[in-house]
Amino acid sequence: MLILSKIRFLFLFSFLLPLCNPGWAQGDIIIKGKVVNEAGSPVKNASVQIDIHNARTNSHGFFIIRNGNFPAQITVKNNQYNDFTDILLFPERWKDTMKLQVVMVSKETQLEEVTINGANKFGVYPRKQANVLDFKVEPDGNILLCCSDEHRYFLRHLNEMGDKVYEAPIRKHPKQIRQDCGGKFHLVYTDSIYETSIVGHSVGIFSPSPYYKSIGILDNCSYSDDTSIIIRSYMNQKQYLEYQLITKKTKSSKVLYISQDRQKNRQLKDYQRENKQTVMEILRESNANHSDKLSNHDQELKKARERWSTQQFYDLILLKPIYAPLFELNDSLIIFDHPNDSAIVFTKSGVRVRSFPISYQYFRGWKNELIPNIEKTHVYARFERDGITSLRKINLTTGKTEEVVQIKDHIYPEHIQIRKDFIYYVYKDYLDQSMHYIFKQHLTNR
Repeated sequence: MLILSKIRFLFLFSFLLPLCNPGWAQGDIIIKGKVVNEAGSPVKNASVQIDIHNARTNSHGFFIIRNGNFPAQITVKNNQYNDFTDILLFPERWKDTMKLQVVMVSKETQLEEVTINGANKFGVYPRKQANVLDFKVEPDGNILLCCSDEHRYFLRHLNEMGDKVYEAPIRKHPKQIRQDCGGKFHLVYTDSIYETSIVGHSVGIFSPSPYYKSIGILDNCSYSDDTSIIIRSYMNQKQYLEYQLITKKTKSSKVLYISQDRQKNRQLKDYQRENKQTVMEILRESNANHSDKLSNHDQELKKARERWSTQQFYDLILLKPIYAPLFELNDSLIIFDHPNDSAIVFTKSGVRVRSFPISYQYFRGWKNELIPNIEKTHVYARFERDGITSLRKINLTTGKTEEVVQIKDHIYPEHIQIRKDFIYYVYKDYLDQSMHYIFKQHLTNR
């Protein structure tokens, strides 16, 4: 009887095994959704993709997908409507079913996605022999430009039309222009940093300060006004970020906010424990044992090389600092805490007002970069796929992304800045990699 029972069990197991979908694991969440248009009518035959799983809506607009990876990107497409894209966050722990409704917007009425075309793109500084190294757009529309021109280097000031107003010669090979939290511009080299000043109709450059002394001020100062200053500090292998508010009058300080990626921090500690023996320690052990054969010595050297390669991976890949920037937007200070999927709003005196969820960082192509406009009224998240950059405007109330602007005429744009209705960026000529040009284009079609 026991043998017969085993045979029956094996037969039943072998019969059911082909019916099991390996993608539908036990921990998957059932996602039941309905796709409708703006009038509430069902949208049939729309393609739905959640993570790597696909489905189509039936005649009533319904679909069902199982998915176990969250956060997950959902994309819904139909020829009569604009594509819908959003992020599904982790469902509540005690629930195994998620219900959602997707509202598709007709192509005739949807004006959110904009593709910049050649008609509204033009050069800001068209001087052909001027190689643009970096630039900063000022609130009045003028531009501080760092460029090389016929083997000489200049810091030039341009008006809003792109005409040169005045300039100052500078040392060769600057790295970039940096702006501190007080609004002052600095010219950064590998060994020194020069503070600049625009007075009247001239560009002034102060005496240099050592790089190691000044770079910390530029990197750590996040905000400053007449009453206070906010300092940013990284700790725990840059997986712990602390913002500290210092009152200028009393010199008192308080912790404004702390962001940390606990999971990443644990992974790094485990990684360190597994690879705590350094390359030099391995070599010393190998050299100390003179009785070992040459083959054993070669094996130890091989292990040392593997350790060195692992350490390089650790330094370059795993030690990427968490990204939780602070921006002054409108009358508030907002910290976009990406590791914890939240944005926190403070008054300029450091009083916490509210928070709202953010999930745009889970969209494909996220470049780990936010770009506020010069007026400090809006902020855009940068995405890139196949060299094409798109900017998604973030709603500062809901955290959702709204307008989507794609830059298709130039791939891999650099130093993107936004002022009023224009995007400024530097483009490297693909025929002449030694030349960079600065362009300006509309945020919306005109």
